[in-house]
Amino acid sequence: MTTMKNKPISFNLDNPSDKYLFDQLKGVKNFSSYAKALIADDLKRKVIKVEVGNK
Repeated sequence: MTTMKNKPISFNLDNPSDKYLFDQLKGVKNFSSYAKALIADDLKRKVIKVEVGNK
């Protein structure tokens, strides 16, 4: 059995920066894989800090 969790992302299309990002994603066929690849790359480069808790 596969357990899946979702982490939604929202784009405010009234915000020019968000709208630009959203428009750039129109050609991405698998957004989930794309987002996971970006997160993995950030973790490798230690761009983001991940806190591990007991939740």
